[in-house]
Amino acid sequence: MSTIGPLRGRDRDLTGASGQNTLVTIMFFAAGIVFLDRFGITFLFPQIGAELHLTNSQLGSLVSVTAVTWAVSSLIFSVLSDRFGGRVKWLIVASLVLFSSAVALIGLAEDYRTMLLFRAIIGFCEGPALPLIQGAVARASSPERRGRNLGIVIAGTLVIGSALAPGIMVGLATAVGWRPAFALVAVPGIVVALLVAVFMRDERSAAGTHRVRARDFRLVLANRNVLLALVGTTVCIGSSIGFGTFAPVFLAARGHSPATSTLVLTVYGLVIALGNIVAPAVSDRFGRRPALCAAAVCGGLLPVFFVLFADSVPLLLVSLVVGLMAGGGLTLITYVVPGESVPPELMATAFALQIAVGETVGGTLGPQIGGAVADATHDLANALLLYGATPIVLVLVSLLIRETAPRRR
Repeated sequence: MSTIGPLRGRDRDLTGASGQNTLVTIMFFAAGIVFLDRFGITFLFPQIGAELHLTNSQLGSLVSVTAVTWAVSSLIFSVLSDRFGGRVKWLIVASLVLFSSAVALIGLAEDYRTMLLFRAIIGFCEGPALPLIQGAVARASSPERRGRNLGIVIAGTLVIGSALAPGIMVGLATAVGWRPAFALVAVPGIVVALLVAVFMRDERSAAGTHRVRARDFRLVLANRNVLLALVGTTVCIGSSIGFGTFAPVFLAARGHSPATSTLVLTVYGLVIALGNIVAPAVSDRFGRRPALCAAAVCGGLLPVFFVLFADSVPLLLVSLVVGLMAGGGLTLITYVVPGESVPPELMATAFALQIAVGETVGGTLGPQIGGAVADATHDLANALLLYGATPIVLVLVSLLIRETAPRRR
């Protein structure tokens, strides 16, 4: 197990509170824009589908193809980044510029095949961004703030890519049309790329202290925590995407108006986003294992509360408070624990491995299994209850992993 410290040398200015805050703030927006550009298109599917005459299956494939190319490229480029060392800053900049440019091209698509190609390119260009961003933040963070800093970055994906995305995408499409909307939403990505280029230090000096060799990657695949985290990440991503897929339909089936459903889901998104800060911060103080166990239990309660309190919006909203711990489960098992379990120069690979497996296995099977259960039982509540049971696996993982929090070690 590796004890990870903050960067040295030229990157010393990032280890202080002010330097860390600057880096984390920039990466908060960078990660949020990654998810806005990835999932923002779904809020415009009614207009896009009508104009291009797309079926529901074709609309679904526009999301799936991005997930596949995302998973593949995240692993490829993260391994290459760790293998050759340094240049993380410029890889992040390149990813932001390239996928933002690809998003702008969506407005030029005239048919399904062209749209599918652009979406595949977006996923391929976006894939490296998040593991490299999290690796840079983890290496620059002091041990007592690492969990919280990584959680803040992931909170950006939920605040910008989920809570604010509907208003941004629908507002732009209403004002200028869906085609120009994609060109406009690409602009923030270019701006953040410039901020990264200006304010982030190049890590070549730090990475040069140990050149990664091909056989060093065995340290990732042979690490107990990394392998256990793969199981936990797959379960987390599968249940999260599955629950997010069916929760809006479930609320509508229970007779709630679109306005009420939007209120509940917006509050849910914001609480989960805040949980990505709270739970990792708790883990900084009390340890990764107990925090992860608590997050898993709370994650199981959320879908159960949706079913129990579906007919009482006030009770449902109050019950969402458990999301303050549940929201951090994915951050802890996907980034914090694996990142602290391998040498610093292999962090991006460890993160990308989690994302690649979690996206392809959990992201694919989660919604499909839930949908099959709902169809077989003719009740969406059973699908949600299934997602409420899956965190039991994450509880077991939390009991089996070795503690990685510097304070607790």
